[in-house]
Amino acid sequence: MSDTPDPILDKLPPERLLDADHLQPIVAGINCMHSMETVKRYLAYENKHENRTPVQSRLRERAREIRRDESDTEEQAIV
Repeated sequence: MSDTPDPILDKLPPERLLDADHLQPIVAGINCMHSMETVKRYLAYENKHENRTPVQSRLRERAREIRRDESDTEEQAIV
C-alpha cells in the first residue's frame, strides 16, 4: 500500500483511538491502518502520552506487516 493517509482514521485521530480503556478497540483500529505515515503518527502519540508497551508493540508489528506487504507488491511488479 502507499503512504497516503487512512480515510477511516482521519475521523479517529490518535488522541481518540488511543484514549480507549480497553486494548481490543485500539487493536482493531491499528488493524485498519494501511500506511506507514499513519502508524508513525499513532506510535509517536502513544510514546508521548500513554507509553503502553502492548500498544507500542502492536503498532510496531503493524509497521512490519505494512513493510512486508509493500515489499511483496514491489517484487510482484518486477516479475
